[in-house]
Amino acid sequence: MDSGKVLKCSFCREPAITVVRYAKLRLCKKHFTEFVQRRVLKTIDRYGLVDRGWRVLVAVSGGKDSATLLHTLSTLSKELGFEVTALHIDLGIGKYSEKAKEAAEKLCKALEVPLVLLSLRELLSVELPELVAKSKRPACSVCGLVKRYLINTAALELGVQAVALGHHLDDLLPYIVKNFVLQNLGGISKLGPKTETEEVFVGRIRPLYEISESEAALYAHIQGLPVVEEVCPYAVRGESLEEEIRSFLNTVEAKRPGFKVAFARAVAKNIEFYREEAEESINKCGCCEMPTISNICAFCKLTARVLGKPMGSDVRIKVRRILAEVKTL
Repeated sequence: MDSGKVLKCSFCREPAITVVRYAKLRLCKKHFTEFVQRRVLKTIDRYGLVDRGWRVLVAVSGGKDSATLLHTLSTLSKELGFEVTALHIDLGIGKYSEKAKEAAEKLCKALEVPLVLLSLRELLSVELPELVAKSKRPACSVCGLVKRYLINTAALELGVQAVALGHHLDDLLPYIVKNFVLQNLGGISKLGPKTETEEVFVGRIRPLYEISESEAALYAHIQGLPVVEEVCPYAVRGESLEEEIRSFLNTVEAKRPGFKVAFARAVAKNIEFYREEAEESINKCGCCEMPTISNICAFCKLTARVLGKPMGSDVRIKVRRILAEVKTL
């Protein structure tokens, strides 16, 4: 084939910007956009992620994945009859957090989506770097703990039916494989397309469950979505077991297009088996009444050790005040 030949879209005569090998399609900008939106729509339908009349809280970090998530859900919400509210958490990681917040604000303004902003400085009088330094724990561990707590708190106070996360295929599969290899089968139950709502926990949905990282990035680029270009200064890639597994999965996918999507669907099909293996009972934290598998939640333990007192209850009160106006939107 002539290397200079311009590939045409499978649906029209426009130049193709990408080739989706597992679907055997060449797609222009317009049809790639429709392809991604249609796949997200089918994912919502296949796994029963959203019902008509629901209010969904979308966690928006400022990155490409959550930007793609919010854009697709905002577009599909009109067709499927649900409401979307965005949540951004300012962790106080210097210039990175400033740019991430700016991107989230621009995105929500462009899409006319209500945005809830929670600042760690406002809630705890400290920011993530200080929490990391004083706790002497890995930054990603502290960050994940704090974000999970604040997302669930906001979701409960807003009374939403689900929290949408921007985890895509290439985020989830490496952890699924790792948990299987280490025989932590219960851990796989948290990595499917959705987790169910319980009394003190709002269920998570992952509408990008069958979308790859490259597809999410290309979608954000085509749509011109505002995203933070810098990498989080705490991010470490290339040396972890998860990254080695990711590389292996990409090698298999290159030889057998569609393998990763088939793998993800097989996991989702058997998710109830993994839930049975979890064997975790959810309790209420003795300090803040948020969900925990022990007597005191991880957030209250962390803040008690670092700040001298468990801050869960104080944070919930502050979040409630911040969200008071959002409930009426």
